[in-house]
Amino acid sequence: MNTRTLKIITGILTAVTTLTLINVGDGRNGPENEVHLQCSSLVYASSSNRYAGANANVMTREEEEEAERRAEEADTEEENMKIKLDNPNVFNIDDYTITAPANYEEIAEKVRGDEEPVNDTDENYDGKYVWTKDTLTHAYALPNTSSKILVNYRKGVKLIRISYTQEWSYIRISKGRKAYVLTKSVSSKKVNSPTPTPKPQRYYIPQPKKNVVYATCSLNTRSGPGITYSKISTLRTGTEIVVASKTNGWIKSDKGWYVKADLCVNYPLTANGKKATPTPTPKPSAAQLRYMRLSGFARYVSGYVGCRYVYGGSSPSGFDCSGFTMYCYAKYYGINLPHGANMQMHRGRKVSLKALQTGDLIFFDHDHNGKADHVGIYVGGGKLVHASNARVGVIKVSLSGKKDAIAARRYI
Repeated sequence: MNTRTLKIITGILTAVTTLTLINVGDGRNGPENEVHLQCSSLVYASSSNRYAGANANVMTREEEEEAERRAEEADTEEENMKIKLDNPNVFNIDDYTITAPANYEEIAEKVRGDEEPVNDTDENYDGKYVWTKDTLTHAYALPNTSSKILVNYRKGVKLIRISYTQEWSYIRISKGRKAYVLTKSVSSKKVNSPTPTPKPQRYYIPQPKKNVVYATCSLNTRSGPGITYSKISTLRTGTEIVVASKTNGWIKSDKGWYVKADLCVNYPLTANGKKATPTPTPKPSAAQLRYMRLSGFARYVSGYVGCRYVYGGSSPSGFDCSGFTMYCYAKYYGINLPHGANMQMHRGRKVSLKALQTGDLIFFDHDHNGKADHVGIYVGGGKLVHASNARVGVIKVSLSGKKDAIAARRYI
């Protein structure tokens, strides 16, 4: 059945239905006024005499001709459209295709790539900075405190958080790796790193001698400042007594007992009560003094472990590698070094990497271009203290684990 035939039948059915609803069973008009359809074809009416008045839905001949004309045009249009659909040179479905925008989950999946979520339940995608707020924050390989710890962070380290749940935060760590930290151990608000400020101990300072006296005879010690107190022991002549205090002519020793003050002198005595020739205190050798100074420098340098890394920084509020070495040498020894690892490498005396001494600077060439791009301070025991990077700040590490060392210099 073609479109034209279908439209004609639809028109007939509409007309019959309308006439039936209007005229059939209408008692007011009477039997003589009922409309009788003699066949299923269209009923024609002249313009001067229409069935059932103005309300009858009957097509005139002109209306039928107009309907047939329109049906023929529709058939022609349908055939033309079928030709277009069958011809790819004329019709391209892509010209009539609208692509809906991706939903949130599709966009999030594309951004995440191969990143595994922390938990499918109540997970929030972040991508913002967070700061560690505990003195030491562990970053785990899996969201489980029993899994491997990949790195430890000090307080105030800035991290990028990929996603998080109430318990775990999924973060990005160095070299594109990811790890998990407890959500309660990080903050979305900046947390400042603690800044230690150690006091320099420049050189060896001899400790002051204790206040001592010597017994001039066999001397009784007592439990209190008087002869009425019980005797504790008897000291031999020349015995050294460390004075804690004096009370009414009695000396209280650092051990708590008392002796009569006028039976003591402030210079050494021999066993027979004669003045002893004092033994001079030996002066430390140059090597001993040097060791003392270097040991103090190592402790001083190590006191800055934990300071944060700031590019171009040269103070305890933030160091870069050469700013750290420059600051330590200036404050401890009064030696001024330039700010720049490669420039510092051209100062001082060249020393072998196999004959390092505490205080030597060690230089590294990580990009292998023949120039120093990093420097640290050797503190003895195979250890190096250096301002590493923004993630860990100033740290102490084993020199055996450091690569690309190209030179060492000595300035003291």
